[in-house]
Amino acid sequence: MGQTMLTVALPIALAWMMYCVGLTLSLADFKRVGRYPIAMLAGLSAQLIGLPLIAFALIQLLGLPEVVAVGLWLLALAPGGASSNVITHLSGGNTALSISMTAVSSLIIPFSLPLLLPVVLSESQLVLPLKTAILQLVMVTLVPVSIGMLCHHIGRGRRFEVFAKWAGRSSVWVLMFTVAITLAANTKVFQQLFSSASIVAIALCLLGMALGVVVARLLRGGEQLTKTLAIEVGVQNAGTAIFVAVVQLKQPELALTPLLYGVLMNIPVAVMIYHHQRGRLRALFAREPS
Repeated sequence: MGQTMLTVALPIALAWMMYCVGLTLSLADFKRVGRYPIAMLAGLSAQLIGLPLIAFALIQLLGLPEVVAVGLWLLALAPGGASSNVITHLSGGNTALSISMTAVSSLIIPFSLPLLLPVVLSESQLVLPLKTAILQLVMVTLVPVSIGMLCHHIGRGRRFEVFAKWAGRSSVWVLMFTVAITLAANTKVFQQLFSSASIVAIALCLLGMALGVVVARLLRGGEQLTKTLAIEVGVQNAGTAIFVAVVQLKQPELALTPLLYGVLMNIPVAVMIYHHQRGRLRALFAREPS
């Protein structure tokens, strides 16, 4: 039952969230991204190079057991997917930039992951199908976003405005639903919540976010860019890491760290979303006439 929820309900939930994201976007958002290629390049460099370096440093400095070390390394090589786009949207970041970074990094993963995995796991033979990775990206991210953008372009009238507002609010609840699905399918993870694997999992997330903030500050970016890079660099795709451990490497024990990460990374994410949503409510009440 839990496996069915992960393979069926979770992709549907992510697709709905991405559709809600699309309802807020227009082509103009992507045109603006093209004007700032330096932010895209810097963000991808931090995501694809900087974060693996952080993970490698943690592995070497802490002398982690192989099971934990390989799991952490898998996480560092799996940039955030659709969930990072939704989190960026709910946190008030640059969603268009987030989606563009996800699109590029998802095309790089099939090549970078098998090349870099042997750095920690020797004598590993890994093939991550390019067609499968692209299809997943298209079906869960690009297709629903495109449909949402189309609805945004052609939608008219009071009914559509009400629907768009409802959809935006529902994305928060659907995000919580995806967290519940992950927890329900991996209840044994709670036994390891206070292990070294959990400590390095949350450390990777927080250090990645910090790296994103530093890069944004070096670019002299504003709050929106800071949030975007913090999320894109710090939030990894635990699903991809778990898939590689269980299906590709056929070593389920290596999925321990990614599973813990999938649970614990929701703590800083929830704080960011809460802070932004509370700020929106304050601004809304401030504009209302007394």
